[in-house]
Amino acid sequence: MPINDIAPLEDRADSQVALTGLGVLCRRREQSWVNLSATDLRRADCDGLWLPEVNLDRSCMEAAGLYHANLTQASLISVNLRHADLKTAILHRARCALADLRGARLAETDLRNAEFTEADLRVANLRKANARGAVFRRSDLRLADLRGTDLSTADLLQARLTDALASDHTRWPAAGVVVTEDPGPELPPLLQPPGITTNYPHCDPCLDCSPP
Repeated sequence: MPINDIAPLEDRADSQVALTGLGVLCRRREQSWVNLSATDLRRADCDGLWLPEVNLDRSCMEAAGLYHANLTQASLISVNLRHADLKTAILHRARCALADLRGARLAETDLRNAEFTEADLRVANLRKANARGAVFRRSDLRLADLRGTDLSTADLLQARLTDALASDHTRWPAAGVVVTEDPGPELPPLLQPPGITTNYPHCDPCLDCSPP
């Protein structure tokens, strides 16, 4: 069902009250983990809730409000957070591997040492986020907004960054992206390549031989 056809969780008062109560009780709980895995929390109001070390693996939190929520060391593996609002939230050391964060708002979010291995962050807003030490291995950051993001010690191995937005205030890993001036046209090689003598039969372009 399209997310716009889903009623906000607060319209289901029992569920929203339970979730809000949990966010208050988690401040003083004695047990180390609370299990909310595989839970339907679409369009839930979690603004400002205290949810550290909560297991939300495989939960659906599409379009949920998590503004300024505390998700320190939470487990968010394979969670659906598409279009969720996580502005100024704390995801310090959170596990977000394989998470779907397409279009999510992560502006000014604390992402230090969080894991986003193979996460989908296309078109996500990470402006001014603190992502020092975060792991983005094989994650998809195409069209993501990284203006002012601190990635100075992040792991971007095999991350996809095509058309991502950056600015002069974006901090990249020391061994990663280096922004320099355009070097201009390439100079001709000193040694000319040998003449090509191999002849190939002519054929119409097809899917088998056309370049991808």
